[in-house]
Amino acid sequence: MKKLSIVAIAVIGMLSLVSMKSSAQKLGIVDGQKVLDSYSEYQTASTKLNSIIKSWQDTLGMMQKALQEKAENYKKSFEAMTKDAQAKAQADLDKGQQDIYTFNTQKSDQQKGEIVKVRQDLMNPVVEKVKEAINAVAKKKKLDIILDKGNVAYVSDGATDITSDVQSALKK
Repeated sequence: MKKLSIVAIAVIGMLSLVSMKSSAQKLGIVDGQKVLDSYSEYQTASTKLNSIIKSWQDTLGMMQKALQEKAENYKKSFEAMTKDAQAKAQADLDKGQQDIYTFNTQKSDQQKGEIVKVRQDLMNPVVEKVKEAINAVAKKKKLDIILDKGNVAYVSDGATDITSDVQSALKK
């Protein structure tokens, strides 16, 4: 009787291992950065974004240069100015600094600046197309889970690399 229960437990254990193996999820891996780097729409969007950022930086540089020149001009004639004129000049410089700070914050604040909206407008369509391509390849290859290679510390040999397939899907 004892021998029969041990055999029964062994058989149940083997059956559950077989069923676990057959229900194991198929894992895919994609190198997202490599996909983006080779995707022309991403390169175009990235170039536009960098161009917009550069124009903001140029404007900021011109504002800073103008303020610097104004400060130097005030400094040269500061001693000859009346107290009221000195106070007005200092207020003008303070306002110029505040304007520079406000401009920079409005454009480049990573929480609520214009850069957030511009980046979303340019990159969201690209990201959606990449996701669609990944989903299409995953369905075609019957993969259950896709991980980004850049966010994974270790990937077993059992994972299927679909990077080139996604790149090909995006070129269609």
